Amino acid sequence: MERAARDERIRATFSALPPAQYEVVRLHFVEDLAHSEIAEQLNLPLGTVKSRLRLAFEKIRKDLGEIDE
Repeated sequence: MERAARDERIRATFSALPPAQYEVVRLHFVEDLAHSEIAEQLNLPLGTVKSRLRLAFEKIRKDLGEIDE
């Protein structure tokens, strides 16, 4: 897969995440926050943060699973 096409597909996949999942993914990977820090910042139970990350990862894996390195 061409790099530009791959990059666009990655952007589209992240943009398609529900806002709540996108926010925890962004805080974890862009802001480099720990799960507990995300929970505190968003005033959510830790289990909710972990669940949102897990669901986001499942969707990302499903949508991007066939991208070649």
